Formats: sequence, structure tokens, C-alpha cells
Amino acid sequence: MKRKVIAGLLLSSCVLGVAMPVFAQDGTEADLQEDYSGQNSVEIEVNGTLGADNTNPGATITEGDDNWINVTVPTKTIFYNTAKDPVIKSPDYKITNNSGRPVSVSLERFENDDTNTSLTLPSSYSLNLQVEGKQPISNIATSNTSTDFTTSTPLIDLANKDGRMALADEVDASSNVATFKYTGTANATTQVQPKYTMTLKFDAVAW
Repeated sequence: MKRKVIAGLLLSSCVLGVAMPVFAQDGTEADLQEDYSGQNSVEIEVNGTLGADNTNPGATITEGDDNWINVTVPTKTIFYNTAKDPVIKSPDYKITNNSGRPVSVSLERFENDDTNTSLTLPSSYSLNLQVEGKQPISNIATSNTSTDFTTSTPLIDLANKDGRMALADEVDASSNVATFKYTGTANATTQVQPKYTMTLKFDAVAW
């Protein structure tokens, strides 16, 4: 009996020209479409969300939208060495994804400050960016120059705040956090203090 009812419903939808609705994964119902034939008006349901919470994986925000971006990053960082030790060191810094979606992190720019032009940096100076667990980005800065990135350089993909890279994934604790630092060398006999501006780019990952 149940099979007959279901079959009848499917047949009715075909006869009336109404397609079965399909829901979008992101909850926005952007893919929910129905065909109407022989009607001169259609009612469309409108559901708004004001103040959508981008930390909630179920938020009705379009997949890939920048409004999914919610990260915590350091606003100032340092690196250093000494006249006796050419190895460049720095503290460990963290990037944390607080979003309901994963994010891809890229290095977009590493720019010289204007004050660097008046400095005499050691010819041996070489600065690298090291993201834990990844290959270092070498020579982001050298003697009086910094790397001009014509395209963003991928650094790491971070899971969402719950530790998931995809909706069906198991939770991987702390996979929403990346650790980075600066490495390199410079044979400095006197103190100089170069300055740079590093720009990171974040892209929301759809699931």
C-alpha cells in the first residue's frame, strides 16, 4: 500500500509539472527549485537571518562567502638574532580558526617598510617563514629586499572550530590551529632593525 501511495505522489508531480525539491547543503536553499506550468503567479517563501553566527556550522551563510571568515591572528610579530649567533629565531605564533567552516591560509604579501631603504643589512641575511608541519617559505626577505608574491602562496588549511575539514569528518582536536615562526640567518656585527608588513589571505572552504 505504501509503495502505491509513493508511486502516486511521484506520478502526480510529473503530471502537474512540479519537480521534487532539492535542498542545498549550506542551508541557504539556493538549489531549491520547482517548475510551474500554466500558472500566472507563484508564492515564494522568504526566510531572513539577521546577525548570522559564523561560528555555527549550520548558519545560513552561502558557501565560500567571506562572511564565514572568523580567525584570531597576532597583530605584531618579531624575529631576532645576536652578533654571536647568526641563527634567526622568533617566538611561536598561532592562527586560530573560529569559524563554522574550514579556511585556507595563504601568504599574500611580505612588504618592506620604507625605513628599510636607509638600512645596511648583512649580505648573508635571509629570512624564512615556517609553518609547523609544512615546508618553509624561503627567502621572504633578504638584504634590502622582500619577496614580491605575484600570486598568493598557500600555507595551510585549517579545520573549522570543531576540528572538522568536512561535515562528515571525525573531530581532530586542535586542527583548527596553525603555529608559525621565523627562521633564517644573518651575520650581523651591529644592530639593525628591519620592518615589514605581512599580509595573510583567508578563504572559506565549502563543504
